[in-house]
Amino acid sequence: MLSVNSVLEQTKKDFELLVLDDCSTDGSWEYIQKINDPRVRIFRNDMNRGLFYNLNFMIGKSNSGLIKLWAQDDIMYPDCLATMVDFHEQHPGIGFSYSGCDIMDEDGVLQRTNTIDATPQLVTSEMHARIAFFTGSIAGNIANVCISKKALESVGLFNENMRISADFDMWVRLAKDHDTGFIPQKLIRLRSHVGQLSRNESLYINHVREDMHVYRYLMGYVKPAIKEEGIQLLRKYKLVFYYTLMVKSFLKGKLKAGMAFYKELASFDNFFKLSISFIKSKIKKPGNPDFV
Repeated sequence: MLSVNSVLEQTKKDFELLVLDDCSTDGSWEYIQKINDPRVRIFRNDMNRGLFYNLNFMIGKSNSGLIKLWAQDDIMYPDCLATMVDFHEQHPGIGFSYSGCDIMDEDGVLQRTNTIDATPQLVTSEMHARIAFFTGSIAGNIANVCISKKALESVGLFNENMRISADFDMWVRLAKDHDTGFIPQKLIRLRSHVGQLSRNESLYINHVREDMHVYRYLMGYVKPAIKEEGIQLLRKYKLVFYYTLMVKSFLKGKLKAGMAFYKELASFDNFFKLSISFIKSKIKKPGNPDFV
């Protein structure tokens, strides 16, 4: 239970820790029941509800003006909460902030620690849109995010109908009318493991559908020039990746999955133009790997 301990041992002592047990079977419920700390409040679901229901439930129970999201298998560095609170006090108008993070494998071994991110500390709505078109979720995770509850109340809770992209959807909604904060300091150690939903091949089509929903919303509020730039970026990167998933499905004989990808892509963009982008991206250049 290193994750819980890393929160309780923060240099900033004035906070509440809400823990929701989602029908665990590994002894977690028994462990958290034994925690003797007035800052900790625990809850338990009567059935498995999933990440975004759980986040919404705990947001509703929170008494704080800042909501620091957290995950059960990650580690907070000691100054994480203090640094995030200070940052939000310096920039009270932001919708949410996210920090740098170290990455560890399933055994807790650090994987990479020298990545450089040149993103400015304040990301405007327009800049956030450009980043979203290029990479998708700006934060990449929930565990390095802190949300202003006031801003959250203006856009609503996480979309519980989504399984994968509700965090991406939330960042896009918050960024519509608020700047986004970036804290380059690495404040957490994030665990990467093969069991993550975003890596589950059977859910790839769900991921695509949900991402397309988010991008449609994003395109609905950006300026025409940014929208056009976004379409070009999507065709060059994200949509080409989704197109690749479609092609691989067909090559593996998974016709139903391939058609599902096709329908999503064709409903979102000009399929002929997207096909041209795909072909261009796969023309072999010196040093580039083969497609299949």
